[in-house]
This record gives sequence, C-alpha cells and structure tokens, in this order.
Amino acid sequence: MLKGGRGRISACVSATTMVLAVLGLALGPRDKLGTLLAEQRGGTLVFYAEDTGGTVAVLEQKAGHGSFRRLYIQGVSNSGDAPPSRRYMRLQALLPLLIHSGEPRTALVVGFGTGITAGALLADPGLKTRVVAELLPSVVRAATFFSGNQGAATDPRIEIRIGDGRQELLRHSQRYDLITLEPPPPSAAGVVNLYSTDFYELCRTRLQPGGLMAQWWPLPTQNDEDSRSLVRSFLDVFPNATAWSTDIYEVLLVGSSSPIELDGERIAGRYSQPGVRSVLAEVGIESPEALLATWVTDRTGLERFARDALPVTDDRPLIEHASWVRRGEIRRVLPRLLALATDVPLPVGDRLRPAVEAERRELLGFYRFSLHAFAGEPDEAGAALREVLAHDSRNPYYLWVAYGRQ
Repeated sequence: MLKGGRGRISACVSATTMVLAVLGLALGPRDKLGTLLAEQRGGTLVFYAEDTGGTVAVLEQKAGHGSFRRLYIQGVSNSGDAPPSRRYMRLQALLPLLIHSGEPRTALVVGFGTGITAGALLADPGLKTRVVAELLPSVVRAATFFSGNQGAATDPRIEIRIGDGRQELLRHSQRYDLITLEPPPPSAAGVVNLYSTDFYELCRTRLQPGGLMAQWWPLPTQNDEDSRSLVRSFLDVFPNATAWSTDIYEVLLVGSSSPIELDGERIAGRYSQPGVRSVLAEVGIESPEALLATWVTDRTGLERFARDALPVTDDRPLIEHASWVRRGEIRRVLPRLLALATDVPLPVGDRLRPAVEAERRELLGFYRFSLHAFAGEPDEAGAALREVLAHDSRNPYYLWVAYGRQ
C-alpha cells in the first residue's frame, strides 16, 4: 500500500508540474516568443502579435552606422525597411507598371509584408484600383513600424483584403493589369503554393489582355537547383518572360501572355511623374535609364538557366522541402545568371540606349564589388567600388550596401 501510494503521489506531482508549466507559459508575457527571437537574432523587439495563422514580430537591428527594422513571421525573416529592401520592393510594384505596354489601371499585390510594395503603387497616379491580399491581420498592424511604405496600411486608395491570396483569386473573377507578389521566401512552410505552375495558371486567368505577372525571386534563400525549378515553373506558364535584377540578392521575374516590348520614351514619361521619380530616386534608381539598366535577360536566357529542371507544382512542392542552403550559394548563382545577360531590347535608335548601357556597366561594376566582398577579396572589391563611385558617388543604394549609410 505504501509503495502504491508513493507511486500515486509521484504521478500527481508530475501532473501538477506539467499543469504549472503550461500555466506559466499561458500566464507569462505575451511577447515571450518575440523576446526570445530578439535575443537569438540580435535586435530590439518593437512589435509582437499572435494570429491564428502564426506569430508576427518586428525587430530593430543594427546595420553599419544605422539601423533598420525587419519583419519575422513564424520566426522566419521576410524582409525589412533598409534601403536595399525598399529598393527591390518598390521595383516589384513600379517596374512592371513602367514597362507595361498599355495604360495600367488595376493592380493586385499578394502579400502585404512590410507594406513597401503596396505603398509604391500610390506613386502611380494612373492606377484606379489597388488591392492587397494578406493572410495575417497582424502583418497589416505591424506596417506602422516600417519606414518607406507611404502609409499603405491606412491609405483609403488601397483596399486590403484579409485572407489567403490564392483563395482571393479563386473566389473573385476580377482582372488586373498587374499582379505582383510580396510573399515570404519560397522555403518558408506553407508558401510554396505561391510559386507553383498551378498558381501562375490561376494568375494568368486573372490578368487583363497585355497584363503582367511579377514574381519575387530571392537568390540566397535556396540552392541553385531550387532556383532553376522556381524559374521553370514560371516559364511553363508565361510564354513571354523577362528577368530584372532589383538588388544584389533579388531578381524580379516579369511574365505575360503577350509580348513584352520596351519603349524608352513611354518609360521615361512615366518615370518623370513626381511621385514615381521621388520614391525610385530615393533607392538609387535615379533615372529611367537606371531603371532599364536592371534588365538581365529574356526567355531565351532564362531557358538556358533553368535547363531541364522540374517545375514546382502543387503536388510536387520541391523547393519547400529542399535541403539547407549551401554556404555562399549566391556567389555561384548570381554570376551564372549575369553571364546569361543580354542587351536591353530597346528599339533601334531609341534615344535612351547609350545612357542605359552606361548605367548598366555601372550597376554590373557594383555587383563585381559585392561578389569580391563576398569572396573576402578586399583589394579587388575596393578597386571595383572606387570605379563605381567615381561615376555615381552619391547613389544611396551603393552607399548603404558599401558602408551601411546613405
């Protein structure tokens, strides 16, 4: 009896301990997970919330001589408001609008994120409809903690629809001149269905004639073979596909069912709109020529990159279950992609062509600096950077990446 009694007492103590532990978590600080994330990532927690779909945190982190804020969803870094991030996210909205061959009036952003892509739509006065689909309400609430998004979370010109972006397209037959994405990286759990051929097929049915689809392609978040599959899934849906380098780490795929033809005069006219010029110059795109200089290649080059890779499909979500990213993978992927670069396909005699080529040489020189820096080659990096800054010593993008300041 005594022995059995001790066993029952021990079991009761263990059960009580478990209950107290659960209560401790439940009654503890609601931002405990956020605090642990800040300790792990090295930053200050400025926002934390829990939605039914996941945790949302904003950390303030140091960079060079300044700081920036970064968005974490389920502990995974999504993006931030440092100048390079503002650069590529603004280009995700404005680059396809500027090169559009028609007169775009409607745009959809899938994923609110930091709000920077959505906010960039406000710079285009020609747009009449701006819609954003965002799964997590707390992501929208967190937007007030990021700079550079033009107050997108509360601007009445933007309609924010809370819900899954793919379901948004399935439920509504509304068509758009532009569909662009600011999703989490493709390796994040549950996100791969925004990078599949099935999703792109759905998007294609929701584009107006001549409409453009723009997909974020983050280079350092997957291995080379996963990048090739990501590109293959895009090529399998859009017969006309182009690639643009929006940051040293980021590429923008722009696709359409119709030919994508660049018109320098039209692009220059759209760039000259005060709102557009202001938000792009702030991130180092200081002219329409600098915008066109981010061109990498067309479908031919992307086909050579993707080769025989299998596409990402809903029933074969390859990149979600990929292996850990190999160390320094961007040093292999980026040069291989740039080696496929083709001339910017402006019409013969376009007056922007000489300046575009000059801007392109400058940008590629900056990428050479970055690759030398990644490889730990300070002398070569310094020489490349001096050459770039001799042409453009005040470019805010170059200064931030090189020195952590503007």
